[in-house]
Amino acid sequence: REAVVSTQSTGGRPKDMSPKARFLTTFRSWPKPFDRHDWIVNRCGREVRYILDYYDVGFENSDDSVLIDVRPAMDSFSAMRDRFKVFMLRNVPRVASFLFEYPMIPKGMDPAEISRTEGNEDQS
Repeated sequence: REAVVSTQSTGGRPKDMSPKARFLTTFRSWPKPFDRHDWIVNRCGREVRYILDYYDVGFENSDDSVLIDVRPAMDSFSAMRDRFKVFMLRNVPRVASFLFEYPMIPKGMDPAEISRTEGNEDQS
């Protein structure tokens, strides 16, 4: 069955800081986001609200100057579960492989590949 995902609505909230943005600017010395959007996305018949924080980071030696932090809003149990899955997959994929199936892995990617490449960053 093919997944059907579509954007239902978007809205800018440039004066509102999300809780994560507030934490990052207060405790991690990140710059304040210059914009925030809330998107409602239809994920296979289920509406999910996403928060997008836009940061002007001005990476050195790069044309990239905007970082966009996108995540589901923490307004439902399923959104909290999705964020926990992503955290686990990014930080401890071997443990995540025991806890979850891999619905967030892109099509065609072998979930076992995550375990094989974990910790094998370029050593040069």
